[in-house]
Amino acid sequence: MSGEDEIAAQVINAKTAAEAKKGGAGRNGKAQRKRSRFFPFKVDAGQIWREVESEGQDGETKKRWVAFGSELRILARTRTVDSEDHGRLLEVVDRDGIAHHWAMPAALFAGSGESIRAELLRLGWEPVPGAGRKWRDWLMEYLISADPEDCARCVPSIGWHGSAYVFPDQTISADASAERVILQSVERLDHALNLSGRLEEWRNEVAARALGNSRLLLAISAAFAAPLLALKGEDGGGFHFRGGSSTGKSTVLAVAGSVWGGGGVRGYVQSWRATDNALEALAALHKDACLCLDELSQVEPKAAGAAAYMLGNGVGKARAGREGQARKSHEWRLIFLSNGEMGLSDKIREAGGRIAAGMEVRVIDLRADAGAGLGLFEDLHGVPDAAIFAQSLKAAAGRTYGTAAREFLKHVVADLARMRDGIDALRKDFTVKAVPSNADGQVRRVADRFALVAAAGELASALGITGWPEGVAAEAAMRCFRDWLAERGGVGSSEVADAQARIRRAVEVDGHSRFLPWRYDPRTVVRTNAIGYVQRGDEEQPDAPPVFFLHASGVAELLAGLDRNAVLAGLADEGVIVRHEVTQKGQKITALSKPFKVPSEKTAVRLYQLNYAALMGEDGVVDD
Repeated sequence: MSGEDEIAAQVINAKTAAEAKKGGAGRNGKAQRKRSRFFPFKVDAGQIWREVESEGQDGETKKRWVAFGSELRILARTRTVDSEDHGRLLEVVDRDGIAHHWAMPAALFAGSGESIRAELLRLGWEPVPGAGRKWRDWLMEYLISADPEDCARCVPSIGWHGSAYVFPDQTISADASAERVILQSVERLDHALNLSGRLEEWRNEVAARALGNSRLLLAISAAFAAPLLALKGEDGGGFHFRGGSSTGKSTVLAVAGSVWGGGGVRGYVQSWRATDNALEALAALHKDACLCLDELSQVEPKAAGAAAYMLGNGVGKARAGREGQARKSHEWRLIFLSNGEMGLSDKIREAGGRIAAGMEVRVIDLRADAGAGLGLFEDLHGVPDAAIFAQSLKAAAGRTYGTAAREFLKHVVADLARMRDGIDALRKDFTVKAVPSNADGQVRRVADRFALVAAAGELASALGITGWPEGVAAEAAMRCFRDWLAERGGVGSSEVADAQARIRRAVEVDGHSRFLPWRYDPRTVVRTNAIGYVQRGDEEQPDAPPVFFLHASGVAELLAGLDRNAVLAGLADEGVIVRHEVTQKGQKITALSKPFKVPSEKTAVRLYQLNYAALMGEDGVVDD
């Protein structure tokens, strides 16, 4: 052998030895390190057995098998993609022959083992009475010493993990050769992602009766849209259905929730009444899914805005650990549906606050009443009364649930690239039809959220999940978007609309008390909190509309909390503020304010002139 060949052989041998020394399991999920470990256990005849040694009368050591528990198999070792949070995937077969799976964190071995035994007993595992008290020690020895060949990736939350979607009891993946992915948590998750009935039953009893009802169609489509957010890399948000009692608000949440799950007293629907920490945990439990929250009135006004923003933002509060280090915050991405007798902005206003424009985009406030005289409904499908229809629909959603989302995700994961392309095409078609060319950016963002919901509904219909005809979901989303747009007051900026509403209110409420007369009047009461001037009709023109002017401090008071310069420019574009041509440094320019010679004042006053007709609307009429 030449020197080069010898060196090459030594390099190959060194690499082989290095690979053999590597611990853990490879990416293929199979253990790459084999260790001979004493393992005196077996599973046979529906029981766990331990090999026991004893000394006979003749002094010889004898071995025998002793059963100490019902069937419990260790299927795989678990760990995260970073090879942390190790554990065991266990299978418990109860007396009825039903197999229960539990991804047990190895961290539980640090305790007395009581929590492990409690969970196994809850799942149906039973100790053999004849084993005495030894079964506790043997059980822990069995779990700790087991070294299964298979490995699985554990994840701490439901939702998307790579190209797989993880439920508490099921992982949906298109790659059969990929390593198994399972949900693993220290504590048992109290979730509502349950299954009942068949998809055909849900389609006929729930989805079919949503036809002809724009709000129901929108809510179901929004439930399907939740897992699509991650595919497009978009932030979450919500829809809030606002209206009086007995309008069907709770029904729309029950129907949408049945897409994902149900069971129990409340079904899939959760309550707004929760602490910040509980709401964070609830959001994390609905990662990449739909969260339904009932009755906004149950949350404190001061906390309403922060809670809604947190849900849409997708991250909980930052917290410190015992040693002061930063702890990992809860994270999620979801679509939430909410209801209440008042909107989010009204709730925030209860505490003296004002809703930000960004909040209005994240949480879309929609009137629950569809305008057909039936509350939230428009088509009762032959039922004589809206209340009876609502009750029957909620009952159906309580019988069959959870199958639609899982069947939908099976199709989505099967061809993620094609699904993304299809969603893009459907959204583009919707926004082209829905958004005028002069629409504000906020309107475009809301329209895009409606477009995603429309695309999800159409996709679910094309896949045969809902049974709806083509175009129905998009038509319902378009109807709801136009209702939102009409109630908003147009396609302009919401800050500009808010500013116009504030100024209009000042004119209507304080037109006589906080606006000084343009001309001097000795009968005028001294005003110390004036915000401007008003020029009213005289003897020559008694019916002339009043002309209102605001001075700088009045503008600052009325537009507090808004981007003043941007809002003033927007009001001028709407014609509410009159632009004037002024001379500045020898050049004529257009300005929003200018000095006026007010007859009642000795010096000129810089003022903003209001267009009364534009401020009050097209008719310009104000009640006396």
